[in-house]
Amino acid sequence: MADEFEGVKVLASRATVERITRRHFLAGSAVAVFSSGVLLAACGEDTPEPGGGGSPTAGGEIEDRLNFFHWAEYDDPAVFKDFENEFGATTKIDIYASNEEAIAKLVAAKGTTGYDIVVPTGVFIPQMVQNDLLEEINLDLIPNFENVDEIYRDQPWDPGNKHSVCKDWGSTGWIYDTTKVSATIETWDDFIAVAQGEASGQTSVLDTPGNLAGIYFWANDIDWATTDTAHLDACEAFTVNELAPHIKAYDSYPGIALTEGKYALSHAWNGDARQGLLSTDEPDRYVWGLGAPVTELWMDNWCIVKGAEHPNAAHAWINFICDPEVSLKDLAYHGYNTGITGVQERAEEEGFEFLDMIFFSDEQVATMDPGAVNEAQQRLVDIWNKAKAASGA
Repeated sequence: MADEFEGVKVLASRATVERITRRHFLAGSAVAVFSSGVLLAACGEDTPEPGGGGSPTAGGEIEDRLNFFHWAEYDDPAVFKDFENEFGATTKIDIYASNEEAIAKLVAAKGTTGYDIVVPTGVFIPQMVQNDLLEEINLDLIPNFENVDEIYRDQPWDPGNKHSVCKDWGSTGWIYDTTKVSATIETWDDFIAVAQGEASGQTSVLDTPGNLAGIYFWANDIDWATTDTAHLDACEAFTVNELAPHIKAYDSYPGIALTEGKYALSHAWNGDARQGLLSTDEPDRYVWGLGAPVTELWMDNWCIVKGAEHPNAAHAWINFICDPEVSLKDLAYHGYNTGITGVQERAEEEGFEFLDMIFFSDEQVATMDPGAVNEAQQRLVDIWNKAKAASGA
């Protein structure tokens, strides 16, 4: 396997193409073990070619239901209602807090979950495909796929978009309450210092293994896809013994909770932090910061669950959400770049608030790294669980 992936498409800016290698996306032929104890073989050179040509019944009448396995508060409820009104398919959503949780449940259920659509982060898709958790998507049934900017198509984790279509992408940073935190937070070192100081016992961190470990790796200029045992040992010692005792909660959706007074400082994804600012009458009281000097780059994707009972409705949904008008409406709610051509210009014309929390500059994107799912995954899960125990969470 070559180190460099020719023609890699990067999520927001062509400026980052030279920075990202295939290693970050497809992490060798390792084994990742998730919190349920389920083993998932990582995608290596011997990954079998997926078969099929889309859901076998796709293209017929749209079914009367559509069941999502999804992140919480991640789409405008009005968009689901619009879909129901247009297609007559009732939507139902069950939520998860991490990719690990979602994958473990899908594996354990062996195709019997009843879910039609799941929304994994890109780096997890190769393992999901190899373990037969996803149906192939029939792009002929998604004419609005043409609205997806080419930068967001054909990602290394899913060449040809056989199993996924970009939902949106974003990054990770923090949000804090200036009436409780007097310090200025500009780097991960600053975040750690405040979490251990002024915001001790009032800090939340994202409830995912990679993001929790990322705080240490990003602060110490270590590749957060590292498999080096010494780095992992140091990460565990710091996270469990030095950071965790100061953590109040492991919360993947802290934005609104923070502006309601539950936290003084939160580790947060950009869109969720933006929801917090939109929910308060005092947005100037809070400060958002993109992680620095380096941070995460993620892309979530619409995927159809293997054995989906409502494949036509699933295809109809993906096509529906890729309509520019629908996409813009959804973006206004969740605050993430949807990758639809012209969406930034439309958002600017419409006067959307906090645009700097949605659309990042080339210079900012150049500081972001997608990480990887590799043989260190179980260790990260172990660190995450030990940290929760040390926090009393």
